[in-house]
Amino acid sequence: MMRRRVAIMDSDPARKIWSEWYAWHPVLPIDDSVFWLETVYRKESPEGSWQYRSFRPEFERQQALSCIPICPGA
Repeated sequence: MMRRRVAIMDSDPARKIWSEWYAWHPVLPIDDSVFWLETVYRKESPEGSWQYRSFRPEFERQQALSCIPICPGA
């Protein structure tokens, strides 16, 4: 399991830490499209569920979206 942590700007210090995590099942980051079988960052929300983020720059997001086939299975 990966243990590297990333801090982001947040008003609550206890909620600043995002842990690097390998998405072994499909997840939907709050700032990106679906991630599966790749690295994403996660933290536990105050409600106890997981929140995911990719922290990818906009140009990388657009490049990844352009590689998705229009017809599934193509």
